[in-house]
Amino acid sequence: MTRLRSTKPGRRVFIAASTSALAFLAAMPAMSQTLECPAAARMEITGDVPPANMRIGVSVAYLEVPFYANFKLGLEDGAAQFGFTYDLVSGNMGDVATELANLQNFAAQRFDLVLLTPSGEGILPGIVQLIGEGVPVIEVNNRAGFGRDGVDVVTYVGANDVDFGRLHVQMIVDNFGDDPVRVAYVMGPLSSPAQVLRAEGWDEARAAHPNIEEVARVVSDFDSAKALAVVQDVLSRFPEGSLDAIVMQGPEGGAAVEYAIQNGREEVRFFVGDYPADIRQMIADGKITATVNQDPYPQAYHAMEMAYLHLMGQDAEIPKPYFLPLPVITQENAAAVAPAWGCP
Repeated sequence: MTRLRSTKPGRRVFIAASTSALAFLAAMPAMSQTLECPAAARMEITGDVPPANMRIGVSVAYLEVPFYANFKLGLEDGAAQFGFTYDLVSGNMGDVATELANLQNFAAQRFDLVLLTPSGEGILPGIVQLIGEGVPVIEVNNRAGFGRDGVDVVTYVGANDVDFGRLHVQMIVDNFGDDPVRVAYVMGPLSSPAQVLRAEGWDEARAAHPNIEEVARVVSDFDSAKALAVVQDVLSRFPEGSLDAIVMQGPEGGAAVEYAIQNGREEVRFFVGDYPADIRQMIADGKITATVNQDPYPQAYHAMEMAYLHLMGQDAEIPKPYFLPLPVITQENAAAVAPAWGCP
């Protein structure tokens, strides 16, 4: 198999903010020393790869959210380089009926393979039916069937979400050492497999650091307006001197961070997930302490590569699962690392 390389340095689901949250963001003070926003990284292939000349169906549960802009670019580049045509459809913001209909349509049209970003376990019957009708499935960015008995998904391509949770603990340790630290943990949707696994990693790693006290566990559903509301509530419940850090799962916390700063709560450090351009700038400005960079582009690109390997009969070369790197971004390296998405 040919080897791949990136032409530039590497770079979730984030539900669009409500009108109120957008209004809050519009009122934020101007950022200092605006970082240059470089073009998205692209992959290129070295060596000759015979085109597959096959058709792939792609269903993404939350296709409309900003995270998936560069995911789409990864699909486009991967399909072009491995010789696929593909149909990309949305799961209508995780609507299970829509996701199941997508899979049924792929089966009826006899696609050669399906790349699937599922919302959760609700679509397992559709996955089983699709595979039973001879259409292989690769899960990307989120997983529902991979690793389950009786659900023969080829592989999963994306983040190791257990490690994602562990990295949040490591961020706390790196910033507070062995000192006592009181943390509020803000979760995404409780039905999301990614969130379940991240919480597993968080709890496992935190158990080894008894100095880290989780004083609150709340849910924001990866939604900006909800994130702002739950952080407002947490800051009210835990006044100055009783809270040291807030850990959030995605980039939906920007308005919440600004609220804390504007209300004199600079002593609370924020740790988030993902790395769009606005979060990168807030890290550079010292408003957010650190994030875990989950890049959507290589997830989609390498999913196309794994589809190629499977359809070419090269399953022995497919990692199962295929976990991609999760670099931690801080103020020290933000200027040097391009954002994962969000540049004009």
